[in-house]
Amino acid sequence: MNDWRFCPRCGAGLALVGDGPERHASCGGCGFVKYDNPLPTTIGLICRGRSILLLRRAHEPAVGSWDTVGGFLSGGETAEENLVREAWEEIGCQVVDLRPAGTYSSVYGDTGLTTIGIAFTCRIADEAVITLSGENSEHGWFGFGEIPDLAFTDVTAAVRDLAAGTG
Repeated sequence: MNDWRFCPRCGAGLALVGDGPERHASCGGCGFVKYDNPLPTTIGLICRGRSILLLRRAHEPAVGSWDTVGGFLSGGETAEENLVREAWEEIGCQVVDLRPAGTYSSVYGDTGLTTIGIAFTCRIADEAVITLSGENSEHGWFGFGEIPDLAFTDVTAAVRDLAAGTG
């Protein structure tokens, strides 16, 4: 939003007004106002005992970094529906036993887009066969004491809380 120069409704120049959470874009021409509200995402903490499933990202942002199953919510979709859909798309498995684990703020790579990650613990069947989509290049189960560097701040915080028993 910091690089917005023109109103998406009327094309007039925009002014950035306020500081911190009150900062917003405002159009003197038509009255359009846009706050920097975070985009909702999901974070799937898929566990087996004291191990978590992580995926290596095949695309930017953070290509090559480890991440969890999850993604941006679509309109009309609950966070739970999103995580079930994302798991099916990304690993070809049904996630079950979704339990809220917390919410975590972040920025999506170097895009400047703020996000709010809604984390859930969940699991897949022990006999489930993971089939990766093109979004990811590999997967692995990691013990809570051997978590690699993760792609995003919200995912890092959610996994840290899970491993510490606070998520």
